[in-house]
Amino acid sequence: MSLRSTGLGPGLRYGFLVNPVSGSGRGRLVHDELPRVLDELGLPRGSWIRELTASGGVPDQARRILSDCDRLVVAGGDGTIGQAMEGLRLSGRSDAALGVVPLGTGNDLARELRLLGTFEKRGLPALLSTLLEDRVVPLDLWDVGGKAVLANYLSFGVDGWITEVFGRSRNLASGRHSTAALKLGYVKAGTGSLLRRLPADFRVRAVLADGSILERNLGGSKSLLALNVGSYASGILRPPRVRSDDGLLELVEIPGLAHYGMLFLTSALPRIQAVVLRRTVPSWTVSSFDASWSGRNALQVDGEGRRDLIAEGSLKVSFHGKVRMLSGNPVR
Repeated sequence: MSLRSTGLGPGLRYGFLVNPVSGSGRGRLVHDELPRVLDELGLPRGSWIRELTASGGVPDQARRILSDCDRLVVAGGDGTIGQAMEGLRLSGRSDAALGVVPLGTGNDLARELRLLGTFEKRGLPALLSTLLEDRVVPLDLWDVGGKAVLANYLSFGVDGWITEVFGRSRNLASGRHSTAALKLGYVKAGTGSLLRRLPADFRVRAVLADGSILERNLGGSKSLLALNVGSYASGILRPPRVRSDDGLLELVEIPGLAHYGMLFLTSALPRIQAVVLRRTVPSWTVSSFDASWSGRNALQVDGEGRRDLIAEGSLKVSFHGKVRMLSGNPVR
């Protein structure tokens, strides 16, 4: 299928930003394949540009590319994509939109946008063809401590420790392992972190969706999750109430190890998992929240460990704005 045969998207200019090490080096292959695939889709050479990501400079790269392009397609993991979203927000381009080529370990945002299945089953040409159809949807962004932007989810406690340990091992093995091996590495990282808990004085103060205030001590629980999308940890958790465009987050308390086991066992059965969540896992729909604690803690934001955000023993998460995203086929 080509743009010429479908009559799609004339006049738009595209920028492609590719992390070459994502997907165990698959990003480099995507970068090299782009000219051939885009030629086959009928996108004129003069209507698109491509770049590889620069270390630590993704937001600035994204903003610069969007000064000359209407659409930015980012090939990488959720961390790279999240940084590009901040560049999109900072660009001031209210008419621009961002698309994703999912090359990470979790790819929960691509699942939320209904793009992951297309890429996994039909490959890069089918995914790019879908993105070029230009279906645009809004996505909420959240400010995390004034230093990070949340697009997918964050978590304190066990999940944060696992991400931190996994991040160290992934960096040591950079480019040498397949995506399946990286997922196995994530599981191994978990086995060494599952005994950890939230600090005994971990407290949350949140503004609920109805405007009332929630104050709760979660000390001793395993984790606190804040979800902006309806898929967490490669789809292990899929809360039915979560929307990515309603200005709300879902806070989920994971009290103990047994609850992780129940979520894993029901991950392929969303209706059963919904019952499990409702009966055994506390959750709240909030418009913002503050967390405070003392002692050791860990935090991950969109799959990246963020020790820099937890040193002060408190953190505020609040609505940051919206970005426009390219989505896949609508739900029927």
